Amino acid sequence: MYKEKRNFARLALHAKANIHLDNEMIAGEVENLSMKGVFVTAARKVEINDTVAITIYHTLTPQVLCDLKAKVVRVTEKGMGLQFEKTLLD
Repeated sequence: MYKEKRNFARLALHAKANIHLDNEMIAGEVENLSMKGVFVTAARKVEINDTVAITIYHTLTPQVLCDLKAKVVRVTEKGMGLQFEKTLLD
């Protein structure tokens, strides 16, 4: 039997995101979001353990949904899993 390892449920969310690494900005798309992390697709991948800043925008307006620091914890062919330094409520 499979046991879920996540502490927070994931919400399917399709939104624009900007990933900031040093002086570079990488445009991406959010696939899903939780209180503690996000999975993002982007044209360029970032290395595991890199610390980035991610800004997620509402899809219908340029309004910022969140702007957080995160650590890259997973990289796949499809995208990157980022773990927030703080939860969305902190």
